This record gives sequence, structure tokens and C-alpha cells, in this order.
Amino acid sequence: MNKQISNNQAAIELLFAGGLWGFGFLATKWALIDFSVADVLFYRYLLAFFLGEVSLFFYDRKLFFESFSEWRLALWPGVLLAMLMIPQTIGLQTTTATKSAFITTLYVLILPFLNQFFFRAKVDIKFYGLAFIALIGTMFLLNIFSESPDVNTGDWWTLGSSVVAALQIIAVGILAPRSKSPFRFNSFQNFWTLICIVPLFLMQEKISIPSGSFLSWYGILQLAIGSSIIAFTVQVRAQKTLSAETASQFFLLESPFAFMFGYLFLNETLAPLQLMGAVVILITTYLTLKVEQTSHSK
Repeated sequence: MNKQISNNQAAIELLFAGGLWGFGFLATKWALIDFSVADVLFYRYLLAFFLGEVSLFFYDRKLFFESFSEWRLALWPGVLLAMLMIPQTIGLQTTTATKSAFITTLYVLILPFLNQFFFRAKVDIKFYGLAFIALIGTMFLLNIFSESPDVNTGDWWTLGSSVVAALQIIAVGILAPRSKSPFRFNSFQNFWTLICIVPLFLMQEKISIPSGSFLSWYGILQLAIGSSIIAFTVQVRAQKTLSAETASQFFLLESPFAFMFGYLFLNETLAPLQLMGAVVILITTYLTLKVEQTSHSK
């Protein structure tokens, strides 16, 4: 579970992770049918941490006892992951899985500006133009230019989560190379996320006892195993091999995957102008990564 992988293998695994994250937007919509936001997040990360630790104990007991130091590395990524997942899940109560995925993708554009603010990194002037174009694309996605804009509070919550997503990727990019076990790093990341969510869970007026429909529980299990354990472990592992910029290109795939799953299972559709806006967002975020790679290679 701590083996270094090749660039090609990392790319293939990130492609798979993008599909899991895309399906995660759909799974969250299912989980929210019977559970509150706090319930979904608490059960998701409780199961993710428990199942991750149990599987590592039986798979590699030596690594299990030798990798406890990963909890220190995983602290800030875990805290930021909680700050990301809470508003994103709140947003999915009212917005669609498709819109949530495309708005979340804007973190790729936000990331360079955060690097400039926190690390004094130089930002190519092209980023400002791409950010403006992406903003126009977002307006089309939200139908701002129509007589009945398709904007709700869930969209604003999701936009906030995309800012934190950029910070979380920066944190993982800094700390993942120091990790000896990406799987354990991610397991402790899930632990710290769970710790941050516990107060939110306990402060509810009504705590839901584990009950609910099969579909809601399937959504939580998919989020715990597919998104939290597998996909995030792949992210940590891949960022030991690939740069954050290169890895981010594959993160973009969660949006078209979410659109496909939303269309197939939730009957979600986009009007022509909304679809154009979604395509504009994808293109500008991809160009952002290409510009960033070019500037780093100089």
C-alpha cells in the first residue's frame, strides 16, 4: 500500500477516481433522501475510517503498527476536507448533482490565486482572462442571462466549497510526498474529518438512528468506500508521483462523470446554454492547468 507508482499508472488510477467522485455527487443525493447533512457526513466518515483501519490491519499488520505517524501529516488535509464537504453536502440539498460538480470544478481556477496569496507565487496574467471566461461560463450554467435564472442557495454553498477544495489540494500536494503510506494517510485524513463533523452531528435537534431506505444507505456506503477510501487514497498516492497541476487535469473528469450519472439515474438535464456554460468551464479549467504547467517549465 506504500509502493511508488509510475506516471501512467497514476494517470489510469486518477481516471478511475474521477468516475468515483462523479458518482459521489449522485450518491450524496440518494443519501440525503433519508438523512440530514450531518448524518450523511458522520456515517460516511465513520465507516470510511473504521473500514479503512480494519482492512489495513488484516492486509498489512506490520504497516498498520508502523504508520501511526501519518496522523500528523493528515491533520490539516482532514480539517480542510471537512470544511469542503460540509458546504458541498449542504449545497446538494437544493442544487443538482450536475451543477454541483461543474461549480466545484472551479477550484482549478481558484488554486493559482491562493498559491499567490499564501506562497507569493507569481500568477500569469493569462489566469485573469481565463478566470473571467470561466465566470461567464458559470453564469450560463446558472441561466443568469435568462428571465428565470437557475440560481439557489445550494449553488452558493457549492461555490464556497470549491475555494476550500483548492486549499485541500494544495495541502495534500505539500504533505503527500512525505507520506510513507498513502492509504494510512487517507485513513487518518478521514479520521480528522470525522472529528470535525462530530460536533455538527451532536448539535442536531434530532439525531437519526441508523435507519433509512436501502437507496440512502447505498449512497452512504458508496461515499465511504468509493469516494472516501478508494478515490482519496488514489489522490494521495498519485500526488506522490504527479505534480498537483497534472493530477488536477484528471480531477476535472468528475464533472462529466457526474453529468452522465445525473442524466442516467436522476433524469437531470441541462438546457443548451447551460450545457455551453459547462463546456466553457471545463475548457477554461483545462487551459488553466496547461498555462500553469508552461509557466513552471520555464
